[in-house]
Amino acid sequence: MRWPAPLDKRETLLICLSITVYFLAYNIDTSMRILGIDPATTHGALNRLGWVGTKEIGRDGRKPEGWRDALENNIYGDWTWSRGHIAGDGAERSQPVGTGRHGATWTAREPELINAATSYSDASVNDALTKWGINLPQTRVIKHTAGYTILENAYVFDGTVYLITDNPGSLPPISDIVESVGNGFGRWKTLTSEQAQTVMGTYGSFIRGVSWMSADSHYDNSTLFALWRTYSSLDESIDERGNTLLPPPRRLMFPHNRFFTDANPDFSQHWLRRVRADTGFHPYLAKVALPQLTVEYYEDWEDYQKIGIPFVYERLVVADRRAAEENVEEGWPAYASAFDLDASEYWWEPVRKNVAQFLGEYDVKPGAKKVITYLHTQSDSGAKLSRANHDALIKALQSMSDRQGYELSVVSTLTSDTDWADRMRAIVKSSIIISVHGEHLMDSVFMRPTPPSTLFELFPPNKFERDREYAIQALNLRYIAWQGSKSFEGEDLPAYSPPSDEEVPVDVTSLVLAVQKALS
Repeated sequence: MRWPAPLDKRETLLICLSITVYFLAYNIDTSMRILGIDPATTHGALNRLGWVGTKEIGRDGRKPEGWRDALENNIYGDWTWSRGHIAGDGAERSQPVGTGRHGATWTAREPELINAATSYSDASVNDALTKWGINLPQTRVIKHTAGYTILENAYVFDGTVYLITDNPGSLPPISDIVESVGNGFGRWKTLTSEQAQTVMGTYGSFIRGVSWMSADSHYDNSTLFALWRTYSSLDESIDERGNTLLPPPRRLMFPHNRFFTDANPDFSQHWLRRVRADTGFHPYLAKVALPQLTVEYYEDWEDYQKIGIPFVYERLVVADRRAAEENVEEGWPAYASAFDLDASEYWWEPVRKNVAQFLGEYDVKPGAKKVITYLHTQSDSGAKLSRANHDALIKALQSMSDRQGYELSVVSTLTSDTDWADRMRAIVKSSIIISVHGEHLMDSVFMRPTPPSTLFELFPPNKFERDREYAIQALNLRYIAWQGSKSFEGEDLPAYSPPSDEEVPVDVTSLVLAVQKALS
């Protein structure tokens, strides 16, 4: 039997072509993707020609539009879908706080921010260490008033803060910058470049971005307010909508304060809930007002000291009430010194805006009622109204609100009685805030800035302090100090005489009439 003749070129070409066409047709979906063609977009046309079936599934997990049936529409619905998002009408990409099943909030990130090339830092991992040799970066003062200073290149090493300069006259006295000492550091020191090289060596690490430091040993509820006022002096172009060029601060340090105030439990009881240090502001507030801000304590500060190399704060905003108190008038709050720095009229709006937006209360809804908030201290220790006056005030305010078409919010200063978000939401949208004197009223700086916006702070007879008055006036809001049946405001304020925790008497009828007048 003879072997068939060898294949010629024509026959070989036909066989190869047939095999190629077979494989391409058998795997047409994959073949189209290799060629850069979206099978879903061409599926309908090819099917009408009888070339393919209906097995193609789009990127959203559905059949092509021409092949969808009632069952698929019943299961999936008619939602639209964009790559990188879940299916929906777009409303699911953000949610205000306090809504939804769990009350959580989230905001959609702009599409241009979602890519691998986006840089979230001004330095890379490779920039951890800086070798400066004999050319140590020198410390510069950017802004300064007693107790409130913005520095560039502040060094921390071996338990001490160093300011390095070959021109000592360029720095204010250390006692005007920081007077406080404590667990975290002693007296700050200045060094020349030559001295610094001997003390710290030829290399160190930069802590990038903007850092804030509260140098006080004891907490104060004006800390965030004063630090932002100092920092905002770098941008005098902040507008009424809170638009600013300032980068967000990255960390707030309390170098003298430990994270927990109670003794460490036995290791076997690690599950015990600890008592956190009081920073003067609610832990939620910093996270809402400045989400990029982390809070560091003595333990973090101690870590830097023990590593054995100098760390350099690229930009450091320092607040020290002890240094400020020596330079303000008697009876004025220490943070008043920060207002000696020039700033925009709207310097506070970026922070207030962040809080108001988080709570869903930034934009005033059409036809919204004026809001009166009675912030009571009845469940708290310290100064408060008598039970009879407290009840009478609520009743009178409610009656007046019903007649005039106002909204009344009665909230407690204790989080166990009123959730923090509910209390702040009432404050943020308030036209009037009424409360017994106390540190809790610093939250009034977040009230909506409108013509009738007024804080009524209730004092015992012949007692008065300016801590809240100064802050409210600085924001161009109205402030009224109330004693019994008398009101004081503007230049006509009582003499400075700090109140105690005594019961605060009040003429309810006179107070409610004054509130109504302020709103009219």
